[in-house]
Amino acid sequence: MLYTWTKTSVKLSPGDCMTMIAFCGIDCSQCDTYRATIADDNSLRRETANRWSVDFGFDISSEDVSCSGCHGNSLFKLCSGCPFKLCCEEKGISNCGECEEYPCETLERFLKALPNARRRLDSIHEKCYHTSE
Repeated sequence: MLYTWTKTSVKLSPGDCMTMIAFCGIDCSQCDTYRATIADDNSLRRETANRWSVDFGFDISSEDVSCSGCHGNSLFKLCSGCPFKLCCEEKGISNCGECEEYPCETLERFLKALPNARRRLDSIHEKCYHTSE
């Protein structure tokens, strides 16, 4: 499958298509909020709401645990107003790794606790800006 990126065309392997990369580099398919939504799993919704409330101090109910991914129609309550989503949409790119200015200061702070997301975006950026056909 061939995707056209900002600077070059990138050939993705079949495994690349199995993930849903958020604007910030998180793999949506590994997020419990997304998984609970797709599976319509109310038990996972309750567990996720409880864990996020306890671990992060968020006021989240199981009804709030609904998301079809950053590029979908239903966005998780905590992700509304996401600066990465807003910026990427303004620039017409799918994620921060596609940005010429990658990584910005806001993203740097965000990614400190998310090494897997960082690696994904680094890889995407490398393919977009340093790959020759």
